[in-house]
Amino acid sequence: MVKLKKSSLKLQIPTALLFILISFFALGVFGYFTFTLIFSILSESEIIRFDKGAMYMLGVGLTSGLLSFFMVYEILNKKVSASLNKKSIRPALIFLGSIFVVPQLAGLAVDYYVESVGYVYCKEQSSQWLQNQTLIFASNEYSCLKNEK
Repeated sequence: MVKLKKSSLKLQIPTALLFILISFFALGVFGYFTFTLIFSILSESEIIRFDKGAMYMLGVGLTSGLLSFFMVYEILNKKVSASLNKKSIRPALIFLGSIFVVPQLAGLAVDYYVESVGYVYCKEQSSQWLQNQTLIFASNEYSCLKNEK
């Protein structure tokens, strides 16, 4: 059996910090866009902006947070017990699954809401780049035209 060489702390610490920053950034992006979406819905705003790409960030943030936890464990030279390893498998799978499920469920919920209150889809203002889809809905056609790019 080949023994793996342990990497130095000079590499481990920046890598762990990078993953911690990614986690906080992703959760911050998710929180910001979710808050603005909920605020515009509750305030019955003239324009509702749904950024589907930001919904992916929940799973990304949680998954990178879990990876960061284990990186810090490694840096502190603590042995990961079989119990902790077993307990982390389910959250890891849920976090990874949420990357794909949350955007779809949020999209369906927003579509259902805007349709039920009579908002119209503004195709000209909406955009898509790869998986990052931004959908703009307006209370009426005039609002769509008024807020054109």
